[in-house]
Amino acid sequence: MTNELARRLEALEKRMNAELSDLPPGGPLRVVVIHGCLPPGDPLWGNAGSHEWLREPGEDLDAFADRAAAAARELGEQLLMLGGLPSSQAQNDVAQAAHAAWLLTDDGVPPEEISWRRPSREFM
Repeated sequence: MTNELARRLEALEKRMNAELSDLPPGGPLRVVVIHGCLPPGDPLWGNAGSHEWLREPGEDLDAFADRAAAAARELGEQLLMLGGLPSSQAQNDVAQAAHAAWLLTDDGVPPEEISWRRPSREFM
């Protein structure tokens, strides 16, 4: 996952939870954005209680997050998770389709991890 995607997801989570600072715990909706799971990229679904929302093709991440959060609030849910591992057949189908599309763009070489550094000649 790129640093840009991680930054965007953290900003989205912070924006959606900004209203919680002055409210007592237990009442408002808390939004958690999970990244780093399959398929790679932006979250494609959201879960709150027994409810789920799937991101529409071409739907902006912020628009999807706002739509899912509004629906979760209306249902009285207190936790909305965007992304993560699939927990339903519908989410699994979306994940498999996204993974198949990602494989079509794959050049066969895994991305280089930023944290990994080639050892210097001293240690070779």
